[in-house]
Amino acid sequence: MNKNIHIISIIIAIFIVFNQSPAYAAEREYIVPMEKSVWTSSGKKNHECGLSQIIPFYGEGKFIHKSGHKVKFDLLSDEPVMTDNVQILVQSEPPSWRYDDKVFEIGQFNFERGHNPLIVQSPYASRMLQQVENGMSPVIIYRDMADGRDIIAVMLSPINFRKALAEYRECEKTLLDFDLDEIKNLTLYFATNKDILTTRSKRDLKNVIRYLKMDPSILQVKINAHADSRGRRRFNDKLSERRSEAVVKYLLSVGAKAEMLYAVHHGERSPGHTNKTARGRSKNRRADVQLLSTAPPTPEEQKAIEDANKAERRRQLTERSIFNRKISEAESESKNKADDLTATTQDRTQEVQDKTQSLQESTENDVIDDEPPAPNFINFDHLVDKNNQKIKSE
Repeated sequence: MNKNIHIISIIIAIFIVFNQSPAYAAEREYIVPMEKSVWTSSGKKNHECGLSQIIPFYGEGKFIHKSGHKVKFDLLSDEPVMTDNVQILVQSEPPSWRYDDKVFEIGQFNFERGHNPLIVQSPYASRMLQQVENGMSPVIIYRDMADGRDIIAVMLSPINFRKALAEYRECEKTLLDFDLDEIKNLTLYFATNKDILTTRSKRDLKNVIRYLKMDPSILQVKINAHADSRGRRRFNDKLSERRSEAVVKYLLSVGAKAEMLYAVHHGERSPGHTNKTARGRSKNRRADVQLLSTAPPTPEEQKAIEDANKAERRRQLTERSIFNRKISEAESESKNKADDLTATTQDRTQEVQDKTQSLQESTENDVIDDEPPAPNFINFDHLVDKNNQKIKSE
């Protein structure tokens, strides 16, 4: 009886959500048997906590909570989903022994391609987790992706959930309130022509110190400070230097070790975005803070790097200098004149050579053609005939 009620509830939900005709509806369920219902707690302290259940012949359902993020739910499928945007329904149902409880909808979502077709974010994921904690069964319902005629239901079981939940809650207590991956590559932004840290930047730098205490493998905090392209280049160099000094000063004030800090300023030379728009310039007024597992360069190495950077900047400035351009233009003009003179000389030389050759050829022709030229051909036949006639007539 309870089984029939369960099937009817799923079919009615499909009719409402997908407007499916009941004449063609069937059902295929993936339910965790009571004797095989196992929940597993996993994760990494301070970083991530997980709570998962294997769904026989289908895949796995997993709740994931990362530092700096809210709980999400992933449905993993053994067979990859090959179709995008398949509409699904997630609802909460009571187990068969709690037939008096009601079924209610948690939300509607879409399947995507691959082995992780469904990702449910909070607050819906938190609601699903709460329903399992309350002894309910979250059910993922959708139409068969082959022809859309079958109704498929994937159900999580609340059996043996409490022990794993207790371990999961203990893991959650170690999670931090910031994203550990983001804090390792942090970007701080500044106002125009300012080197003052914002409240958010100070909060993020405090989190850097918290992370350093947690991860002893980090040996270097590298600060790369930048400016946008407005203003003089020398002013932007000094501005980015003051920004790097502001970051270093604050890190030292909140507990950073001086030997771990390595600050570099780039002025306007390394833009991360275009300087042609206000939005792009706002993103270029920044300081990038990286947490690295390699030790910072020694003072001697830093000096060598700085000297090399200064030499490179001088070379670039010299290339772009207006005086250098004038010299280059003068050299180019001089070279062009020299080329023109050479070309003229070559032309004149060639002209002399041509005249000489022509004179030689003319002399040779005068020697060869010493005799007067032959007259044009004239037909004298008629004259001969007339003469013959005259002779004959005489």
